[in-house]
Formats: sequence, structure tokens, C-alpha cells
Amino acid sequence: MNNTSPENIDRLKEPKPRVLIDVESPSYKAGFHKRLSFKLARTGVIIAFILGVGISTAEVYLDYSRRQIEFVAEVDRVLKVSAPAAERAVHLLDEELAREVVQGLMEYDFIINAQVDDDSSMILAQEVQSQVDSSTRWISRVIMEDIREFSISLTSVNSDDLAPGKLTIDIDMDRAFAAFYVRSSFLLFAGMVLPLILVFLYLAVFYVLLTQPLTKLANSFSQIDPDNPGRLRLSIDKTHAEDELGMLAKAGNDFLEITEHHFRQRETAEQKLKEARDELERRVEVRTKELRREITERRSAEQALQELNASLEQKVELRTHDLNKAKETAEFASRSKSQFLANMSHELRTPLNAIIGFSLVMKDQMMGGLENEKYLEYSADIHDSSNHLLRVISDILDISKIEAGELSLDEQVINMPEAVESCRLLLADSIRQKKLQLNTSYLEFLPKLRGDSTRVKQIIINFLSNATKFTPDGGQIFVSCTLDDDGRFVLRVNDSGIGIAEEDISKVLEPFGQVDDIMTRTHEGTGLGLSLCVNLIDQHNGTMTLESKLGMGTTVTAIFPAWRVMHAADEILLET
Repeated sequence: MNNTSPENIDRLKEPKPRVLIDVESPSYKAGFHKRLSFKLARTGVIIAFILGVGISTAEVYLDYSRRQIEFVAEVDRVLKVSAPAAERAVHLLDEELAREVVQGLMEYDFIINAQVDDDSSMILAQEVQSQVDSSTRWISRVIMEDIREFSISLTSVNSDDLAPGKLTIDIDMDRAFAAFYVRSSFLLFAGMVLPLILVFLYLAVFYVLLTQPLTKLANSFSQIDPDNPGRLRLSIDKTHAEDELGMLAKAGNDFLEITEHHFRQRETAEQKLKEARDELERRVEVRTKELRREITERRSAEQALQELNASLEQKVELRTHDLNKAKETAEFASRSKSQFLANMSHELRTPLNAIIGFSLVMKDQMMGGLENEKYLEYSADIHDSSNHLLRVISDILDISKIEAGELSLDEQVINMPEAVESCRLLLADSIRQKKLQLNTSYLEFLPKLRGDSTRVKQIIINFLSNATKFTPDGGQIFVSCTLDDDGRFVLRVNDSGIGIAEEDISKVLEPFGQVDDIMTRTHEGTGLGLSLCVNLIDQHNGTMTLESKLGMGTTVTAIFPAWRVMHAADEILLET
């Protein structure tokens, strides 16, 4: 849409007035609780308070531990000092001496009960004094026992093994730890009061060093003239010239100078913009005339293009109809071919089975001997050729079923070592005639494979048959079954045969694909084996790879997906 009407152009030409707002310069003053000095002081005091309380608590705990050790040592010393006199009193049953012992013990203010007992638990002497109430007794009850009993066995003068009595004292733990409570109270009081004193010191220092200079800077910013920002310069006390506040003031002055410079550049740019706008309006007017002419020409071209599109659509429709008809003809021909091959295979297999049966009867002379040995030789040739032809027809029938989508799998659990061995026995004569060495290798505790046993054996036979056919006399064939890192089942057949050129590998994987042409072929075969294997492995959701070099043998690998691998737990679940 073109907005270059005369009214719009006149409106663009009108200069926009510069709006100036006259505002009284504010005075900045932060509330007490919002001051940065208060926040810093508060944060510092909180940290100091936590550290003070923590350190005081740690000192109290260490003092308590030391007092516990000293107290136990002091009690042990008192008992050991009083023990000899108590032993003599018990040995002589001297109650007066025993009374002197307990009275001596009562000289300690923290002992509230002292008594001497003989071996029959009779009290020879006892002194008791009442507890004294104190404000810290409840603490003693919380952190330790209020009254704690200590005793020492008194030994006989003649024998240390005899214990004729016992010296027992009860100690008032609150009175014993009275000095500890006084020290602890002082430490905790100092840890909590000192931070409160620091808060006022920090508050005064931060206010003088931080809040006042920042407030002065804020008020200086409020005096800046929006129309001439470079005229005013921010000032700061000399004491802050080299610190962060001085840096802030310098950065503010630099910003004001840059802003002033930008304002001057903006005025220059506005003048140039006005001149450019006038030039643009002139060009727009010229371009508008050109566009009107181009629009007229484009409409004519669009009309011609529409006519051309209509003609092309008609041709495409006709071509699409021809292609659909050709596609239907090709699909019908493909189905007819597959159906013809399937019918012909069935028709040929019936007489072939009869030929194979009768030639076997003649070869084995089941109905009586043949006089001429040539007949026996011919019978064996007929039997071998018929079996070969039957295998070819079976391969063609399988290919036809696969192409027609009619091949179904009869899945079951397969023991691969047994399957490989059964296929080896079928080819034993050929392997023995060529003096080949066939070796096998299986993963320890190799799991079973889930699949169509007949089709899997067909794959193995084709692999071994090709290896036998293309390996010179005395060569080697190696068969292995294992699991790869992804848990997939891997069947691999490696031979030391003649190999295949790299450019011919894709050819031998195609139906009827052979390296030798029909005139130079040196090995029998139709070229269906590997192609059939590819399709059968694909039916099992697997993949097949073929690696080979001329004169260095061939390695063919069938890889079955991990979900077809039957572990022990899977077999038990399948049986149930």
C-alpha cells in the first residue's frame, strides 16, 4: 500500500516541536532503614553475631569437656586419698575412724553424701548435707545427672583380692560445675553483646564514608540540564577522589560529556535527515510513476501467464493419466509374472519329484539290478540333475512368493549350533570331495534364535554351498555364531575362496546375478542364492552384509535383531 499521498508528504514536512519539561530538581534523601550504610552494618553485624555465638558456643563446649575431665580426675584423687583410712576403719570395724573419713570428705562443698560400708553392707559412718537451690540447676538436669554417685571398693590390708567394704560419695553436679556456668555465661554474653556494639560503630562509619557522599552525588545528578547535560560536572570530596566513589563521579562526568557530544551529533543528523527526506520524496514521486507503468505491464504478463498455466495443467493432466495407465500395466505384468512363475514351479515340481523318485529307485537298484553300468551312471546323473533343478525351481518359487508378498514365517525357537550341524551334514559329500576344512565357533552360553527354522537353514545352506563351491580344494571354511555389542545375533561364514571384485558385490546380490557370463561360467548355479538370502533375512527383520576381495576369500554375515534372541528367561516365558 502506497502512503505517499500529498497529505502525508505535507505532514512529513512539518517540523516536530521539541518538548521541554520544566521540573523542579528533586532532593534525594534515603530513609534510615533504606540506607546502604544501614544495610551494610546490619549484614556485618548479623555475620559477626553468628560467628560470635558460634565461637562462644564452641569455647563453652571445649570448656565443658575440660571440666568433665578435671572433675573426674579430682573425684578419683579424693577417693584414692581417703581409701587407706577407710580400709583401716573397715578392717578394724572402727566407726570413729570411719566418721573422721566421711567428715573429711564433706569438707568438699560439692559432696552432699559420704558413707563407709562394710562387706555386709552395714553403714559404719555417714554424713549428709542438703542441696542448695541455684538458677543453673535446671541446666545440670538437662545436660547431665543432677546427683552423681562415685564409689571405690576397699581392699584388705593383708590381701588385695578381698573387698571388706566400700567407700561411696554422692556429688552435687550443679555445685561442682558452678565455676563453669559463670565462665559460660560470660562467654555467651560477650558473643551476643559485642555485635550490638559493633552495629552502631559500623553504622556511623558507613554513614560518613558511604551514605553522605552517595547522597551528594545523587543530588548532583538531579541538577543536570536535559538540554545541556555537558555543562554540569559532578564533584566529590578529595578524600574519595581515588576510591570507588571517585570512580563513579568520573564515570558520570564522562557519560555527561558523551551525551553532550551525542546531542550535537543528533542535531547534525536531524538536519541531514531533513535533506535526505526531501530527496526521498522527490525520488518517491518519480518511482511512483514508474511503478504505475510496471503494474500495467505486469497485469498483461499475468494474463499471459494464466493462459500458459491453463495449457500446462491440461498437458500435465494428460501426462498423469498416461503414467497411471503405464503404472497399472507394469503392476499387472509384475503380478502376472509372479503368478506364472508360481504356477510353473508347482507344475514342474510334480513331474520332477517323480523323476527324482524313479531315478533313485534305479540308482539304488531297488527293483532289481541293471545289467549295464552306464544305466547306473545315467540314473545317478538324472537324480543329481533333477535335485539341482528342483532346488532352482524352489528358489524361483520362493522369490515369487516374496515378490508377491505371500511368504509367511513359521516361527519357533532355533538351536543354531544344531541347525549349522544339520546343514553341514547335507553338504558333507561336497566338502569331503574337495578336502575342505570346515571349522565352527560359538559364543559360550549362546542363546537360541526365534525364527522360521526351515528358512534359517535355507540361509545357512546357501552360505555354506557358495563357500564350498567357490573355495579351491584344500581350502578352509569358518562358521561362527555370536552376539554383537547391541545384543543382535550374528551368523558369519568366512571362506578362503576366490573372492569377488568390489565392483561386482552389488551384482551378485541381485536375482540371477553372477560374475561369470553364461559362456565363461566355471561354476554351476542360477545366481538366486544370495538374493534369496537377502530377502529371507529381511523377512526376519535382519540385514545381510558381504565383504570380499579377489583372491582373499569372502565373508558373508547375517545379523538378526536383538528381540529375536531368546535368553533363558524368554524361553521359560515362551513355554508357559
